[in-house]
Amino acid sequence: MSTPPFLMPIIGRDVNPPTRFQPTLPPEQPFTEAEIAFMEESPPGLFPENQDSNFGYLIRRIFSNHMQTVVDQLTTIYAEHFVETSQLFLDDWEIDLGVPVSPNLTVAQRRSILIARINAGMFTRATRDTTIESFLLATFGTVVQFSPDGIPLTPSGVPLYAEAGDISTMYRVVEDLTNFTYQIRIINTMTPDEASMRRALDRITPAGISYTIVYVPVP
Repeated sequence: MSTPPFLMPIIGRDVNPPTRFQPTLPPEQPFTEAEIAFMEESPPGLFPENQDSNFGYLIRRIFSNHMQTVVDQLTTIYAEHFVETSQLFLDDWEIDLGVPVSPNLTVAQRRSILIARINAGMFTRATRDTTIESFLLATFGTVVQFSPDGIPLTPSGVPLYAEAGDISTMYRVVEDLTNFTYQIRIINTMTPDEASMRRALDRITPAGISYTIVYVPVP
């Protein structure tokens, strides 16, 4: 009579094989805040507090690790809610505030640019004119510098921008103090980013004052 197939693996050994080797638990680690709170609020003796226990590790440690992940996510959301502590979502701040997305800059540099846009300060003629001129200067682009190393070529070609002239002759602000409004007259040869300019002016202009932007041949 042949040996049944299900008995072949244990021929020559004890019919009752020994218990399988228990896996080695990872080394003990410092308790997280969620784990400490879990142990303190659980009934006494319900969960072993030593990490050498399989039951204590699998039940308590895994649950507390998941809760710690949730706590870390909430901490990240709170930190990203403010420019001073934001790091992961700085590009969203830059898009919302209308500044160029600059991943090549350091985190400190990007934060300083954003804080400068948020901290408007007092509404003065100097602040208003500086804001307008910054968008007019951006239309000239970066002037190409001729050097012994030459000019780097790109697939889109080499943009040759002219140097910025006298910005004060390219716009004029006409104030109507009686009606609490002012008009920005820009020479029609300029093509500034009007949407970003309006966003910046809305940030610094008080609610009781309105403004308009027009393009004219002679400001």
